[in-house]
Amino acid sequence: MLVSSALRAPGRPAFRGAALAWALLHVPLFLALYAPSIASAVHAAPPRYHLALWPTFLPQALLLGLVAFLVALPFSLWPRTYRFVAPALSGLATVALALDSQVYRAVGFHLNGFFFRVLLQPRALQETGISFRDVAVFLALGAGFVVLDTLVGAWFVGRGARPGRRAWRLAAAVLLLAGAERVYGQFLTHFGGPAIFAASGVLPLQPPIRMGSIADAIFGKQTKDPFAGADAMRLPAGIDAREIHLERKPDVVFIAVESTPHDHLDARTMPNVWRRAEDGARFTNHYSTASATHYAIFSLFYGIQAQKLEATVGAGRRPMLFPAFKANGYDVHMLAASCVDWMDLKQTVFGGVGDALESWCDVPQGLVRDREMVKRAQEIAAATPKDEPLFLFVFFVGPHFDYPYEPEDRVFEPEWDGSGGVKATTVPGPLIKNRARNSLHTVDRRIEQLLSSVESSRGRAPLVFFTADHGEEFREKGHIAHGSDVNEEQIHVPAAIFGPGVPRGVFDSPTSHVDAAPTLFALLGDHHPPALYSDGMNMFDAQPDRFVVATVGWEPRYAVIGKDLKVRMYAGLGTAEITDPSDRPLPDGPERLAANAGKIMRALRGDPQSPVTTTARAARMPPALAAPAP
Repeated sequence: MLVSSALRAPGRPAFRGAALAWALLHVPLFLALYAPSIASAVHAAPPRYHLALWPTFLPQALLLGLVAFLVALPFSLWPRTYRFVAPALSGLATVALALDSQVYRAVGFHLNGFFFRVLLQPRALQETGISFRDVAVFLALGAGFVVLDTLVGAWFVGRGARPGRRAWRLAAAVLLLAGAERVYGQFLTHFGGPAIFAASGVLPLQPPIRMGSIADAIFGKQTKDPFAGADAMRLPAGIDAREIHLERKPDVVFIAVESTPHDHLDARTMPNVWRRAEDGARFTNHYSTASATHYAIFSLFYGIQAQKLEATVGAGRRPMLFPAFKANGYDVHMLAASCVDWMDLKQTVFGGVGDALESWCDVPQGLVRDREMVKRAQEIAAATPKDEPLFLFVFFVGPHFDYPYEPEDRVFEPEWDGSGGVKATTVPGPLIKNRARNSLHTVDRRIEQLLSSVESSRGRAPLVFFTADHGEEFREKGHIAHGSDVNEEQIHVPAAIFGPGVPRGVFDSPTSHVDAAPTLFALLGDHHPPALYSDGMNMFDAQPDRFVVATVGWEPRYAVIGKDLKVRMYAGLGTAEITDPSDRPLPDGPERLAANAGKIMRALRGDPQSPVTTTARAARMPPALAAPAP
């Protein structure tokens, strides 16, 4: 009441309306700062939606102006001070957006805690290649702009003050317009595809809203191929999949397993896969690109960082993995025990594969799905002519919550009995983890059944790539399951490659799901630099000082992980958390961040971090891999 009375006190100049008007006058500047990124985002969208997409950016920019006004609003209790503070904060917001727009253009991320940590550490700036002179020039120009903006703005606010003028109606109108834009944008996404959703995040502070199910209910589910006509009207991949040339063509089995933390690949939990991996390569610091399935599988197939999903798919880029194997004469089949008909997986991640994808959405139980998938995989292996190479992708769903397993696989006790999802919120984490291990024991037997059958029917051992879509947390950090954080439990996953010609050993350099396609192509003899089509690299070329990127996927929460350092960051101006890869605080964290800032920035951009020439790669490979097969 006291504040309300003070704001209405007679004789006080009403600066708020003029201050809001001044903040909104900065909107053209905001749009100009992000103009290159906006133009790029619109260009990536289907052409027929360009006109419909352009108007969405004005309400977003108006919302930024409104935020600047609201931040200064408490100072309106002191009108003479407020007259200068309000325009000063609008000026500061403009300078911050100028910096953010450049960061976004460079790495595709908005300003967050990591970037501010880098800005405050001179050594870190040097590591990123930014000179003190550049920083000084930017700060000087920014300070000059703020001073000028404050003086001109104070004059404008003073001239525009009116005792009867109220800012609330205009502020409410801007807020309603911004809300309407979010809804309009989501309905536009329904028809125009993920490129529209990606474009909606170009300007900062725009809350991501997903209304797919509501749009489906109103307009009907969109079933068209999002890549139809992409070759003619959208951005192509960096290299045509038909240009990938595989000099060796063994059968390939690509195995992905649901919800499997890295420490569940051991001799007791998965004895068969462990035994086979002992004769091949294990990657002990392998990370999923996301703690959510949709984004993680995207990275496995595309070789692109997970946060780029909407922009990549929306630009018409298809996955490299399947078309490349098909172009090299492989009989390609994709089997998913997990129902991939949610989050538009069939239309995006599996886009363009047609009948090569089979799933078991009508089967309610995960164990049954896995069993039916293995049976189908055995049929395919037996039916494919032996002189035709086979590429088989299988996605096991058994270890998904609530972790079902067969009675003979009750290896770990005591355990949660799996009764009721709500009950799991009160069950100790170790009991849930034991049940998850038992579930993986069942899957391990299924994998052995599949691989033994393929070897028998094909008369030769396949090349096998094994990993998980993401990890799983059992309340170690306060969560159950996955998709809620980028902690070690949810993103650190197992990875193993075994079969004919695979180098044997344990590799501990950081690797990621973006490396899957480049690694398979390199193992089979393709010599194209992965940077032409991927954010990843050949896993056998990864260096100890490399960093990889992970995200939650559906919210802007990220982690950049190295062998001994991890930086977790969030959208907005929050602080960056500096820890070791197991999320434990580091006493010398700021110093390590400063020393590795350049490598972290390159990882965020998806730049090659440790380029290795084809000659050097061949020199390090065993003869079976370095020389073409006769």
